[in-house]
Amino acid sequence: MKKFEIEVVRTYTTTFGVELPDDNLTPSQIKRIVNGDFRASKIDLTPETYEEDIFDEIWDIIAEKELEQMDTDMLTCNAKEL
Repeated sequence: MKKFEIEVVRTYTTTFGVELPDDNLTPSQIKRIVNGDFRASKIDLTPETYEEDIFDEIWDIIAEKELEQMDTDMLTCNAKEL
C-alpha cells in the first residue's frame, strides 16, 4: 500500500457577527485574542483564562461558519509519494 501526502490550497474570506460579554473590548483587542495573544486582565479571572474563553467562543463560531462554506473553489492540489 502506498502512502501519499496531499495538499489542497483554497482561499476564502469568512465574515460574521459575534456578541461578546465585555462591552469594553476594542477591535484591536479582538484581533489580538483571535490570534491567540492573551494578556488583558479581568478582576475575577486570570488574563489567560478570561481571554481564552473569548478565544474559544470566537473560534467555535469561525469553525462553524467555515464549514458552511467548504465548497469553495480549489486553487491548487499537489500530491507526493511518502
